[in-house]
Amino acid sequence: MNEQFLQYIWKYRLLNPELHTLGGEKLTVLHPGLQNTDGGPDFFNARIRINETVWAGNVELHSRSSDWIRHRHQFDPAYDNVILHVVYENDQEIRQKHKEMMPTLVMKNNFPSSIEDRYTVIMHNHLWIPCYKLMNSNAYNVIKLWAPSLAIERLHDKAAFIFRLLDEYADWDEVLYILLSSGFGFRINSLPFELLARSVPLKIIRKNADNLFRLEALFYGQSGLLGRNPRDKYRLALQKEYSHLQLKYGLKPIKPSLWKRLRLHPQNFPDIRISQFAQCLFKCQAEPGRLLEINDIKRMEEFFQLRASEYWDTHYRFGKNAGRKAKKTGLNSARLLLINILAPFLFAFGSARDTSPLSIKALELLESLEGEENHETRIWGSLGIRASNAMESQALIQLKRNYCDHKRCLECRVGLKLLGRTS
Repeated sequence: MNEQFLQYIWKYRLLNPELHTLGGEKLTVLHPGLQNTDGGPDFFNARIRINETVWAGNVELHSRSSDWIRHRHQFDPAYDNVILHVVYENDQEIRQKHKEMMPTLVMKNNFPSSIEDRYTVIMHNHLWIPCYKLMNSNAYNVIKLWAPSLAIERLHDKAAFIFRLLDEYADWDEVLYILLSSGFGFRINSLPFELLARSVPLKIIRKNADNLFRLEALFYGQSGLLGRNPRDKYRLALQKEYSHLQLKYGLKPIKPSLWKRLRLHPQNFPDIRISQFAQCLFKCQAEPGRLLEINDIKRMEEFFQLRASEYWDTHYRFGKNAGRKAKKTGLNSARLLLINILAPFLFAFGSARDTSPLSIKALELLESLEGEENHETRIWGSLGIRASNAMESQALIQLKRNYCDHKRCLECRVGLKLLGRTS
């Protein structure tokens, strides 16, 4: 029996009302105690009554009583104040240091079998989410109430990566520059875009920020996508400009094999996204921190609607002609950049400087944007759970990836509800 499940039963007092210790004494749980996530007993400051005596102290839970010996608790002073040993099965007599029998509660057959049945169904299925077949109307209300906390949890997770970058570069603008670059990869090409930005420091971009063509030459040259023998005029011009800049700054391009196009819509090819990224930096004059000063949501969305250079009106890849069509980041792409890049950066920046208005602004930004439309949110929608804004769609993504995918059902408010937690 899973110890985590036993802790869940104990924590939420889902045991039968009439309890007795292994020695036959009447047992009443006055307070289960506080769950301990560090070393030592599972619950501390618990209060129980054995017959007429009230005890206060720690509680330890095991699948089998012999686990006490197997874990060598008898040699650990941290377990000297254990007032109750809670086990699923008793397979060995456990005595305290003064040789008295350890007060023991056997959980088996002491809680409703329906809870264990539901837990077994959840843990042993391979559906999209463990509770897929158990979802009901109550789950919608639970998730709606939990959404702000889940969204903040997701922002914290993203902020952790931002702080690692800050440790590496010690410059907020450089960090935002790298984040923006990875954002233009839209997941599939996030890594090569990040490597691209790392290969051209922001100080070099700033020296060339007044010339869009030069920025494109830098990025296309560093991307490795120009090739060795360019033939069309635009690519020849880029190659000539890049050769000069590469020599001037001592640059080394990344491997072109890193870029992915398979199953991508041509509009999302890295060739086009690189031009749009160059346009982004040209537009803010390589001062990405200026984006934090924009307070109007429409202006934010308009900033990120960026048109690739004229060459790409008739191309999707270098040297391959296509029908004429302007290649511009759409409103959905602009919103994804705001959701996945700007909001987490605002949150991290505000957290690091203890500037709560910026952290609040990150949440307000998510609340003001439409929710993402992707594979995950569509399946949630089929279950009757639809995000009304980006904060809620981020919450659903966090729930799926950090709870459902890891079967953390006993830490999930929906899981607790479905398993029959009582307050």
